[in-house]
Amino acid sequence: MSKLKFWPQRLLMLLIGVLVTECGSQLFVALDIGADPFMVLVQGVSRVAGVSYGTSTTLIMLLCLVVILFTDRRHIRPGTVFTMFCTGPIVDMYAHLFGRIVPDNRPMALTLVLVAIGCVIVGIGIGISVRSGAGACPNDLIPVIAAEKFPRLQLRWARMGWDAFCIAAGFCMGGTIGIGTIIALTLYGPCLQFFLPVAKTISRLLHLPAQAATEAA
Repeated sequence: MSKLKFWPQRLLMLLIGVLVTECGSQLFVALDIGADPFMVLVQGVSRVAGVSYGTSTTLIMLLCLVVILFTDRRHIRPGTVFTMFCTGPIVDMYAHLFGRIVPDNRPMALTLVLVAIGCVIVGIGIGISVRSGAGACPNDLIPVIAAEKFPRLQLRWARMGWDAFCIAAGFCMGGTIGIGTIIALTLYGPCLQFFLPVAKTISRLLHLPAQAATEAA
């Protein structure tokens, strides 16, 4: 019962994490210089299965959920399911926003800077989601679980390995890659690990117990 009182804070922190993550991700998409790693996989599955990106995303997340169920079900929490179905409206909101404010004609240098900023924002957002302890997107939990299962594997390398898998699998199924994809591959993992202290700070501000991300619900 003592842990139940933290659920409002956990869910609020998770929502903040999703909002931050999708802000960076959709900024990335709006720049149109290559999909980020997970979106490459989404595109590939969409083309092979003949379904929309939204349906493709849900299918991949369901598959990741099954993998988590058999590898470390402790990470499956209400927020895990919540993120599977709440991200759509958030994505649409940011897509509309950035579609209006991101200029089509811009210097390549500015584009690369914005891509890097988007990667940093995504890293911060994923860290916040995971640290909430409410559960994160199933696809974001895969590298977290891998890093826990193999203590010598740092989170940054687990994330980069997962991103590389998404790119390779998606590309083989027809997903598109570009210079932005490579930037995301190299920056997502290090940004996630480097900015985890930001998530810890938010956790303290919401008065969550230490190591919220690994507590049992």
